[in-house]
Amino acid sequence: MLRFLKTYKMTLLFLIATTVFIVVWNANRGFNDEAMASVPRHDGLDESSILQGEDTSSLLEPSYYKYIGLHKESGASDSQGFQIVIPSLDYSGLSPEGTAEKTGLDGMAAPVVALLEEDSWADYEVSVPEDGFYQMGMSYYALPGKRSDVVRSVMIDGKYPFFQAKKLDFSRMWREAGEPWHDNQNNQYNPKREEVSGWQYRDFTDAEAKVEEPFRFYLTKGTHVVRIHTVREPAAIGELRVFSPKVIPDYDEISVMYDEKGYKKTEGHLIKVQAETSTLRSDPTLKRIEDREPDTEPFNKDAVVLNSFGGLSWREGGQWAEWEFEVPESGLYHIGARYGQWFLNGIPVQRKMTINGELPFKEMNAVSFPYKAEWQISTFSPGDDSYLFYLEKGKNIIRMEVQIGGLGEILENVTDTIQKMSLLTREVIRVTGTNPDPNADWKLDRNIPDLEPRLQNMAWSLEDGIQSLYDFGVKRGSSEVSTLYEARDVLLSMADQPSTIPARLTQFTELQSSLGLWVNGLSRHSLVLDYLIVKSPEQEWPRPAAPWYVRAGTSVGDLFRSFTKEYGGVGTVYAEDEEVLDVWIARGRDWVEIIKQMIDEDFTPETGIKVNVNVIPAQQMQLLMLANTSGMAPDVALGVEGEVPIDFAVRNALVNLNEFEDYEAVADRFRPGALIPYKYDGGDYALPENQNFYMLFYRKDIMSELGISEADIPQTWQEVMDLIPLLQQNGMDFFYPHAPNMPQLAINEFAPFLFQNGGDFYTENGARSALDSPEAMQAMRMWTGLFTNYRIAKQADFYNRFRSGEMPIGVADYSTYILLSTAAPELTGWWSMKPMPGIKQENGQINRSTGGLAQTGIIFKSSKSQEEAWEFLKWWTGADAQERFGSELEALLGVEARWNTANVEALQRLPWQQSDIEAILEQWEWFREREVVLGGYFTTRHVANMWNEIVLNGRIHREAVEAGVKEINKELRKKREEFGLDRQSGQGEEREQP
Repeated sequence: MLRFLKTYKMTLLFLIATTVFIVVWNANRGFNDEAMASVPRHDGLDESSILQGEDTSSLLEPSYYKYIGLHKESGASDSQGFQIVIPSLDYSGLSPEGTAEKTGLDGMAAPVVALLEEDSWADYEVSVPEDGFYQMGMSYYALPGKRSDVVRSVMIDGKYPFFQAKKLDFSRMWREAGEPWHDNQNNQYNPKREEVSGWQYRDFTDAEAKVEEPFRFYLTKGTHVVRIHTVREPAAIGELRVFSPKVIPDYDEISVMYDEKGYKKTEGHLIKVQAETSTLRSDPTLKRIEDREPDTEPFNKDAVVLNSFGGLSWREGGQWAEWEFEVPESGLYHIGARYGQWFLNGIPVQRKMTINGELPFKEMNAVSFPYKAEWQISTFSPGDDSYLFYLEKGKNIIRMEVQIGGLGEILENVTDTIQKMSLLTREVIRVTGTNPDPNADWKLDRNIPDLEPRLQNMAWSLEDGIQSLYDFGVKRGSSEVSTLYEARDVLLSMADQPSTIPARLTQFTELQSSLGLWVNGLSRHSLVLDYLIVKSPEQEWPRPAAPWYVRAGTSVGDLFRSFTKEYGGVGTVYAEDEEVLDVWIARGRDWVEIIKQMIDEDFTPETGIKVNVNVIPAQQMQLLMLANTSGMAPDVALGVEGEVPIDFAVRNALVNLNEFEDYEAVADRFRPGALIPYKYDGGDYALPENQNFYMLFYRKDIMSELGISEADIPQTWQEVMDLIPLLQQNGMDFFYPHAPNMPQLAINEFAPFLFQNGGDFYTENGARSALDSPEAMQAMRMWTGLFTNYRIAKQADFYNRFRSGEMPIGVADYSTYILLSTAAPELTGWWSMKPMPGIKQENGQINRSTGGLAQTGIIFKSSKSQEEAWEFLKWWTGADAQERFGSELEALLGVEARWNTANVEALQRLPWQQSDIEAILEQWEWFREREVVLGGYFTTRHVANMWNEIVLNGRIHREAVEAGVKEINKELRKKREEFGLDRQSGQGEEREQP
């Protein structure tokens, strides 16, 4: 009883404290809301003089909204009544390579120009009769490539008018290749998606759909040259269209037209178009998904049924899906949908809806779907009166496309504020240095022009964004607005007390990162559809969701079934008495379902080997150890962390793969250095599935401003060290990864310096540490010297600082490549990557050795089907299977899940840009992984300790290293004694190195 009262008391105190915090926070926010009225706006502040020569580090071209705004301020307006159609072959110029003429594409008899290779282009001359805004569009035919969207850029008279013109997306068309399939548990799975070839037309629009309408281009009277430039994927051009901006009538005008034409309301019709039966879609990631709400159609309480469409995969601007349906008579109908929008808290998402290829009226350019944590019925109308749509008898097509334009200008203003904050950060660093004394009086208001007005203008920009969000339909109190409130209040505080800025630089930088993540989050508009509704006006709308008691009954039923349902198995599960290969995979269920589908469609028919697949949690390798100890190990395990195979090999638990006759041929699929961690006592105990890679990323625009040409990008660490002072003089910095909260990564951060200096982690076949060797000492000095002598940031969000220009160059891994490729459209064409810096050797070569330990496949020695397991592992790591898996994975989860396969041939087949592939393969020529030995976890731990001692505590290098080596050797000796390695034959021989 006493314990209960104590717990109750602590809980009560916690609730009181939380309530007080919320009240105070809201009170402060309210105070600042009121205080904003007294904060002046500095409309006359000429920030262009401040930004001149510096803000170009963030963007060389203006955004579309700035471009339009500047021309409108100068009196520009839409042109009237102009249209010109330029056939594909009427070009005025063509790139000397990478183009071809194609004929017979989808029945088109006339030849057309095809842009086949990256950097190929075609120029077209356009003569316009008057100054003004014009819109453009293009018909295109996507040619076989790497399954990605076709991406083009457009230049006017040799220049990009705004940065969004550097990335125009032209989607391919996809459909389901057959019906969904079922496993023997009656669970439903998505069919494969296949591409549909054909001509399409698309206006030049924002690739992220942050602009509601097609782009307007300002052209002066006369002749201009429009260049269509290839960024990615081959495609043919049918024709280029240039025309005066379209004027779309609103619903009131359309209603008058209905009356004039005598259109009548239909009666007695209610049609449901199941969303999961979408006939065409822009992206193979758009697929059927499961929903367990009882009213979702169809519903199966006992098995998985894919009864809805979209969700997290249907969120990127420009993604679309189409549905075909038939109506029994011509006339006026209501159109709506049963949908779920529980993704953006309090913020509505939008879709553009066309019928038979046309916007029915202006309001359908941005149909709003408000937030609610349950299913809803949308009538596609803002009020109680539903819009009427005229449909002809027979087949009709509805297309819905992700539209973010309603939030576009808000997101643009916040992004602009981030850029201004980034510039101010660099200006402060120029005055205070990268490690300022927080107690010094730096007199920033004297040394930085218009400091207080600029901070106040930034605060007003965020305040305007907050109010615009409320006007857009965001509910007050939404957590999505809190980031803007926090940033606004910090800016006001800094404007009020400029002397506190040096001590708050870290907070200021983190705030920029938070705002960047906020913009990215609000740029993704997910939506789930159950079905579309086409009905006569007198028909009632279906109910949005089942009553609570029905939902409660379903939940209770699911709970009871969870005690008997097998969650580990995926797909068809064969009986235990059959000869079956048992494969465990430590990856997400979506990933494993793709592998199982590939097995059932490819591997089993080819080999006759049946396979059961089970999912185990990723990074839970202890489950494999427990299974092996208990005699329940699988035949094959995939997704095994790279350091794990040796732990099993030393226990004689794995099959030595080099005992198979064709092992050497299989090993040739990978870089030799990738196999080092899996060697033990003359054996090879794993095959790599994927691998990470580190590259040098740099901003081409900023490097050019600093006078550094493409040829002068650092190739060696000495050149990096020569560059760092120049960067810091300009308020910028170089990035080298360090994760203080993840010490297990420190060994990977140190390894490049060690290998490039000719050192190694161990000697005597893994019996002793080699970190006290002269080479290792030099490597430690170089690594830690970046942080001590050159004072680069010890921790930073490189992605956001790279976007802002604070860190225009640095070493980063595969995940950064994906982020920059998918979430930084404004940098398209202005960043690149090269192999990471190295150390020049006596023969003139630059040693760029580095690793990228990732995941592996292993065969357990307890398997009674070792030959079959080897056949499976050979199939899985082969180029064909790796290519298909990478393509299917990207189709399912998007570019963010691009598969970084370890198979060199498969890597070249996947949809990477050719220039990126070439850079990666050049780095892979120096791919070298570290050895994994018993007790090696002490090396991982003490390498991190050495960095901390040297960089944070100022300890002498040799003292820190020797102290760590002493502890490492002690643990290595202990583990070798534990397993009796020193008593086994052959242990004194050096391990074979590839």
